Amino acid sequence: MKKLFAPFLSLVFLLAIVFAFSYILPPLANFLAWWFITKEGINASFSTGQAMLIDTITHVVTYVAVGALFGYLGWFNRKAMHYAYVIISEMIALSLALLMRFVIDCYWIVLIIIGIFLTIAIMLFVLNLRKDKKNTYNKN
Repeated sequence: MKKLFAPFLSLVFLLAIVFAFSYILPPLANFLAWWFITKEGINASFSTGQAMLIDTITHVVTYVAVGALFGYLGWFNRKAMHYAYVIISEMIALSLALLMRFVIDCYWIVLIIIGIFLTIAIMLFVLNLRKDKKNTYNKN
């Protein structure tokens, strides 16, 4: 019986390999190449201090995220935690690098947004103070 199905299983295995090399690996290779080129291209323009800041924030956020995730699941597996750490770390590092690049390139937009938020916060604080003063005067 083994001899009867051996050629068929070999053909299925060969087709699976051809399918993997034709349809799965090229998009995966393109994505990984894009990821590497983007990350290294962005990180090359940072100073040492900026790169250290990004790395520090990445490690802290990743440790907290992985610890919270596996603590919530109640499942502590060393290999799974390592793989989750690597994946989450890469995503956070690229996101922070893109954010830092945007802040450096468009700092005036960031300053305008911060100014708008500060103005709104001050206005709300002043309105809240006036409301409290009116309430204290009306009580007497």
